[in-house]
Amino acid sequence: GLFVWHLRNTGIRQIPCQFVHLCRVANDRLITFQYFNFLKRMYVTQYNKDLSQRAKPKSDAVASPFRELQQLDREKKVILKIRAISPVHQSLSETSSRNELREVKSAAETEDSVAPVRAESKEDRQWKEMKLRLDDFPGILARLSKIKLTALVVSTASAGFAMAPVPFDLTCFLLASLGTGLASCAANSINQFFEVPFDSNMNRTKNRPLVRGQISPLLAVCFAASCGVPGIALLTLGVNPLTGALGAFNIFLYTCCYTPMKRMSIANTWVGAVVGAIPPVMGWTAATGSLDAG
Repeated sequence: GLFVWHLRNTGIRQIPCQFVHLCRVANDRLITFQYFNFLKRMYVTQYNKDLSQRAKPKSDAVASPFRELQQLDREKKVILKIRAISPVHQSLSETSSRNELREVKSAAETEDSVAPVRAESKEDRQWKEMKLRLDDFPGILARLSKIKLTALVVSTASAGFAMAPVPFDLTCFLLASLGTGLASCAANSINQFFEVPFDSNMNRTKNRPLVRGQISPLLAVCFAASCGVPGIALLTLGVNPLTGALGAFNIFLYTCCYTPMKRMSIANTWVGAVVGAIPPVMGWTAATGSLDAG
């Protein structure tokens, strides 16, 4: 027991001295934490060969596509050698050469026949001056005045006339319908006159007469004036001044307000709604002579 107690006391006393000695040795031999890790890695890689670093083979350089194309062109190029023709087969060669000459001649003839057709197609694709025929003139004016829309406007005005609580007057009805139709033709013609640069960019309107040059702008304006002036005169003198004023105001509203506002504000739809609502009111005023409910 005394011997064990002596060993413990000496061990406890020598522990600080041994620790200081170990630090000195570590500093002398440069034993650090990285050095211990290095030894550990070396030990692991020696016993596990799969973990050791291996040299990877260098990848081949990527060939440029131009070189590949050149190689393909070289492979495609095949040199054909012309064999000597024996005198025995001269007759066959002569017949084959004659056949080839015939084929060349036939091909040249077909090319000559196809050439004018191609030339004609190119000429047809070129811009040419359009000639106006008198037979086409009524159809052009009908498209200029938007005859279907004009018919719809006249029908709405007729509905307003029929709804009026007054006796039906056929003369007044015909004059009101004719004057409203003429005013609508004038408004539509002026609208197309202003809209030529924009109509040419849309598939729906690119075939209008002014866009295609089937009619001149001066003729379109003259047609609009020849429709607008008699139409307003019929409504004012033949029906009543109130209906004539509504017709003139509707032309102004459609051409000078609705048309420019298309590219400025969404409020143009409200102006268009007012333009579409005025013709029934014109039929009502034509029958009653006033804007009262009746």
